[in-house]
Amino acid sequence: RFRGAAVGVATPVRVTGPIAGVRFVAPGAKSPYGILDCRLALALSDLAPVLQRHDVVEVRIDNMYRPHAHLPGKKKPSQHSYGLAIDLTRLKRADGSELVVERDFQGAIGEPVCGEGARARSELPSAAVALRDLICEVARLGLFHHILTPNHDQAHRDHFHLDIARGARQRLIE
Repeated sequence: RFRGAAVGVATPVRVTGPIAGVRFVAPGAKSPYGILDCRLALALSDLAPVLQRHDVVEVRIDNMYRPHAHLPGKKKPSQHSYGLAIDLTRLKRADGSELVVERDFQGAIGEPVCGEGARARSELPSAAVALRDLICEVARLGLFHHILTPNHDQAHRDHFHLDIARGARQRLIE
């Protein structure tokens, strides 16, 4: 159940418990950043089994809804302004260890994340391999329209941005 205004979000909700066994830890009830549209909540229910396959039991979220958020340098609204985007910063595994995007991703801006041209697994530490394996599986499954990683730009150095875009006709991972 949701209380409060979330201008731009069609059907605002908050995640208050685990989804398919995975805890999504978002900013608290007094923060607008923990609001999401029900369509993103459905996408998280598809994401949760993928996270479980990678031994992830908890995800730390920086934000989902950001009122009036725009794409950098443009007037076009970001999917955050509709509650259709999520920024994931940390993933806790069943053994208690954490994968921290800023510390563990090991990428370079402009470098491919998955597929041809991506760094060889043997060049990366195990935490970086775990993060790449997870995000590349999410990309292969097409659960989100846009996936931005630290390889996209400096603003994404510490998180994975996942969104479902209104009217999107293509999928992108950077």
